[in-house]
Amino acid sequence: MQSLVVLFFCLFFVPILGQLTARYMANELEGQFHDSIVLTQHFLTDEDYKQRQLSYASVCSKMEVTGATAETKAICSPADEVALVDLSSWALGALGVLMLTLIYGARWFTGTNRARLSWTFGFVVRAVMLLLAVAVLGQAALFVFSIYTLESMAIHRVHGVLLGSIALTAILAFWSLLRFTFGLFKLQSMLVKAIFLSREEQPELYAFVDDIAMRLNAQPPKNIIAGIEPNFFVTTSPVSLFGQNGTLANQTLFISLAMMRLFDKREFAAVIGHELGHFRGDDTTYSMRFAPTYARLGKAWAAMSVQTGGAADLARLPALVMLGTCWTVFASAERAIGRERELLADKAGAEASDAGSLARALVKVSTHAAQWGYLTQAHIDQLAEGLTFSNLSTTFENGCRTALSAMDWSVARDALGSSTQAHPVDTHPVLSQRLESLGTSLDAITLDDISVPTESSVLLVRHPEEIEKQLSVLEAQWLVAIRAVVVPQSE
Repeated sequence: MQSLVVLFFCLFFVPILGQLTARYMANELEGQFHDSIVLTQHFLTDEDYKQRQLSYASVCSKMEVTGATAETKAICSPADEVALVDLSSWALGALGVLMLTLIYGARWFTGTNRARLSWTFGFVVRAVMLLLAVAVLGQAALFVFSIYTLESMAIHRVHGVLLGSIALTAILAFWSLLRFTFGLFKLQSMLVKAIFLSREEQPELYAFVDDIAMRLNAQPPKNIIAGIEPNFFVTTSPVSLFGQNGTLANQTLFISLAMMRLFDKREFAAVIGHELGHFRGDDTTYSMRFAPTYARLGKAWAAMSVQTGGAADLARLPALVMLGTCWTVFASAERAIGRERELLADKAGAEASDAGSLARALVKVSTHAAQWGYLTQAHIDQLAEGLTFSNLSTTFENGCRTALSAMDWSVARDALGSSTQAHPVDTHPVLSQRLESLGTSLDAITLDDISVPTESSVLLVRHPEEIEKQLSVLEAQWLVAIRAVVVPQSE
C-alpha cells in the first residue's frame, strides 16, 4: 500500500501542483485585470463585466479572434501561460496513466507465458523508459515553473539555486534514461573473468559438450570460456573477457575449472546438460530476449538509485520509483517462470547424465561455493603483502577437502535445503525443491557423495594447470582493478 502511494505521488503530484498553479495564476490575474484601467476604459464597464460574468481568460480569448492592440496584448499575454500550464499538467497526468497502463496491462497479458513475456517485455520496458524520460523532464520543468511562479507571486522571493539544481539534475536524468533506453535496443557485452578455450586447442572438451547438445536437441555453444569462480552459465549476450581485446558473439558457455576438479565426468555432464537445456524449446527465446533486458532494467534502476543527498534527488524520484515498479511487477512473473525453467533445465541435466549425478553436483556447488569467498579474502590478504597464489583452482580444491574433513554433515545438510545457486541473470529455486524434482532429497546424500573424486572432469581440459595459473594471475589483476586491494610497490 505504501509503495502504491509513493508511486501515485511521484506520477501525479507535479501535474496536480501544475493545476493548482494554473488556478492560482488565473485568480490573481483575474483580479489584476478587473481592476485595470484597460478593463473599464477599453473593453467593458465594471457593471457590464459583472452582468455578463466574463472572465479574464474569456475576454482575452475573444481578443485573439477580434484582434487587439499592442497594449491589450501585453495585458492578456499571461493568459497564454495559464493555458500552457493547464495543458502541461493534463498531459503529464495522462503520461503517468499511460505508463501504468503499459506496465500492468502487459503484466496481465503475459501472465506466466514465457513466449508472451519474451516478446512483450522488451517493448514495454523501452516504451516506459522513453515515456519516463519525457515525463522526468516535463515534470521538472513544470515543477520549477510552478514553484517559481507561486513564490514570486505570493512571497515575492525565489529560491533560484534550489530550482536550478533540480532543473539540471532533471536534464541529467533525462539523458541517462535516454541512454539506457536506446542501449536496450542493442546487445551489450558482459564482462567476464575468463579465458577463451578454442575448439582447436580443446577438441575433447568441445566434443563432450557437442555430444550432450546433440542428445538434448539443444543448440551447442559456439564459445566455451573457462574461469575459476564456482559457477556455470550460458549467455547469448556478447562477452568481453577481462584483460583481453574483442568480444565473443553467439552462445557462450562458462565453465569453472575449480568446480570441475570437484565433479566426476557424469556430474559435469549433468551440469552442462542443465545449462544447454536453456537453449532448447521455448526457453531459447526467453534466454535471448527476456533475461538480458531484465538485467539491463536492473542496471538502469541502479543508476537512478545513486543519491547525492540534496534536493536535486527530487528530479530523479519519478524515474527511480517508476523503474522500481516496472522491475517489481515483472519480477513476479520472472520468479514464477524462472522456477519452472530451472526445473526444466534440471530435467535436461538428468537426461544428459542421470538424476543422481545432477543431484550430487547441485549439492557440491551449494556446499563448496562458500569456500570461494574465503579464498578470495585470503587472496586479497596475500596480495596486500606482495604475495599471491600460483594456482587458485588447486588451492580451492584443497580448501574443499579440508572443509569436508572437518564438516558435521548432519548440521550442514540442514542448512543447505534453503540455499540457492548464484547466477548472473536468473533466480534459481531453493536446493530442496530442485532435489525433490529430481526424485531425491538431501537425506539421501551422504558425505561420500560430495567428496572430491579420484578422477575429476578437469581431465577433459588439455593442460588445465597452465590455464588455471593464467586465470590466477587474471584474478589478481581483477582485484587490483576493482580496488579491492593495493599491491605494495617493490623497492
